[in-house]
Amino acid sequence: MDKLKKHLIQIADNLKPESTLEDVYDQLSLLSDIEVSEEQERYGDVLTQKEVERKSREWLK
Repeated sequence: MDKLKKHLIQIADNLKPESTLEDVYDQLSLLSDIEVSEEQERYGDVLTQKEVERKSREWLK
């Protein structure tokens, strides 16, 4: 089963009667972002806390 279908089934299983299409989109977007983050972590494309703090100081100048 492909990832999209798995995500949609997971979302559908947790829908409430008052859920909207926007709720489904938000959940799908969140699951996609998590998937991308996990892939970046697997490839070592992450920053340490100190790197984040340094970059944040640069961005906030």
